[in-house]
Amino acid sequence: MLQKIREKITGWVAGIILALLAVVFAVWGIDFSFTPPSVAATVNGDEVPVEPVRRAYQDQLSRFQQSFAQDVPEEIQQELRRGVIEQFVRRTLLEQRVDDAGYRIGDEALAAHIRTVPAFQVGGQFNRDAYRAALAGAGYSPTAFEEDQRRLLEIQQLQDGIARSTFVTDAELERRVALREEERDVEWLSLSTERFLDQVEVTEDDIRARYESTREQWMTPEKVDIAYLDLELADLAGDVQLSDEDIAAFYEAEKAREPQRFSAPERRKASHILVRVDEETDEAAARARAEALKARIEGGEDFAAVAEEASDDPGSARQGGDLGWVERGMMVPAFDEALFAIRQTGTVSDPVRSEFGFHLIRVDEIEEGHTQTLDEVRDQLAQELSRRRAEDRFFEMAEDLARLTFENPGTLDPAAEALGLEIRTADGVTRGGGGTSIASQPRVQDAIWSESVLESRENSELIEVEDGRAVVVRVREYYPAEQRPLEEVADTIESQLRREKALEATREQAAEAESALAAGTPLSEVAEGAGADFVSGVSVKRDDDSVPPAVVRAAFQAARPGDSPTAATADGANGIFVVRVMAARPGQIDALSETDRNQLRQELIQAQAGEELNAYLEHLRNQADVSVFQQALE
Repeated sequence: MLQKIREKITGWVAGIILALLAVVFAVWGIDFSFTPPSVAATVNGDEVPVEPVRRAYQDQLSRFQQSFAQDVPEEIQQELRRGVIEQFVRRTLLEQRVDDAGYRIGDEALAAHIRTVPAFQVGGQFNRDAYRAALAGAGYSPTAFEEDQRRLLEIQQLQDGIARSTFVTDAELERRVALREEERDVEWLSLSTERFLDQVEVTEDDIRARYESTREQWMTPEKVDIAYLDLELADLAGDVQLSDEDIAAFYEAEKAREPQRFSAPERRKASHILVRVDEETDEAAARARAEALKARIEGGEDFAAVAEEASDDPGSARQGGDLGWVERGMMVPAFDEALFAIRQTGTVSDPVRSEFGFHLIRVDEIEEGHTQTLDEVRDQLAQELSRRRAEDRFFEMAEDLARLTFENPGTLDPAAEALGLEIRTADGVTRGGGGTSIASQPRVQDAIWSESVLESRENSELIEVEDGRAVVVRVREYYPAEQRPLEEVADTIESQLRREKALEATREQAAEAESALAAGTPLSEVAEGAGADFVSGVSVKRDDDSVPPAVVRAAFQAARPGDSPTAATADGANGIFVVRVMAARPGQIDALSETDRNQLRQELIQAQAGEELNAYLEHLRNQADVSVFQQALE
């Protein structure tokens, strides 16, 4: 959307901005030879545009932002940039591969796919008006959308080809069952860290030493108070007023621009009876059966009753053969041709052979093709025109907002007054933002902590935070990070040290208990010596949720017992568990039901198919000429 805004910054406004920029460049010696890369990568000569990659990166960064109290570390940002660009590189490799291999999606297959999308259906049936309205609302033209879907389906063909060639042998399945369903007999004791807390000693010298060695942890975060102007398309949409004349003029303009837009094609409400033909069916017998069913109908039997009784299409049979409204091209060619050849409602066709078998087709209603009137499309056009006018107003105001805040870099007041916008504020904003305020947006964060906004206290440039929303932000006040005094954090440090020492003492006790259990000392005796609770006589599996997770981890970290038990420890929420494994029994495939075996086989096939697809992509990547420009996202 900002690209559209930039395209609208023309005329004398652009002249002023360019003149001012030229002065700045002359004074500060900006190198005109440097331009950021316009592409994120090239793949075998094909360019990966930077804008979609940047949007995907910002989305990823925004999600990571919630996990950090301050900025996302630079090394993680670099890894995110690398990962996002790599996703687009792999997508491009797949697109090139389907082109080279000649994968194609025909118009019928594409249409069949689109008809299954719920957003394009009314009452469970594809509706052309709903299709066009949904695309218009999303800013898509049917041509662009259909080409995108065709490309995705071609890639899906390639992926399906790899997935469907994957198989899992019986031996592989048995090995997985033996591992996944393995059962271990265990007993354990739990050592609580809490009981050592009052026994360990933490001195003032310990606290001071930890404070001095970790001073960076005891800083108050940098903070700023900000002010900003927030321009939202949604706020403007409600202000758009349309007259009947506006909608009528828009209707005529659209009809002149795209004559076919309001053409409603001929459609027919149809029912059918299917006599399926497959490898086990004799075609002549199937035709004879279809003719016999037609004779019953011509003899007076109800078509719907015969369909419900005899049709091999279970979906429509339950509805008396009803297929709903059908347009040309929605059915397979033979069916389509026969259906639209019938001119009289109530007529039942002769048996029609298609790839599925023989159909008896009845036309129940005919709706001739026509040009939709203004009244038929009024609501749709009103919605579209309102959106367009709101967008035009948004772009105009965004241009004015960018200009006024640029011309008055030290204040938001002139822009707020001229555009009728409220100056909003947010106090105590830290690096990383957090929460749901505008300051948590990655691009706003970048602006707040930039040199011009933070240090020079200038207005930011116009920032697109999401489609249909733009802001300009400025810093009102800056609060640098400060060292918190020792007395303010002493209790926190003491608590940390006390818990660390208690955990250390618990680990020492756990190591002694593990050695004793591995040596065969009775569990009750070890537990009594350690003053710990214990449990015995329990069997666990890897996915067991009836015992503490730490017990399961330790049970399967321990070596599989042979002639003597084994032992291991694992940290729990409030202490350490010491687990002895008495016996281990591999899972038996015969113990699984056929349904469970089939489900596990499918899981293994899916996992292996994913590995094979990744290996295939790695091969394409290694053979390709790829250049990546991570700096394009910086």
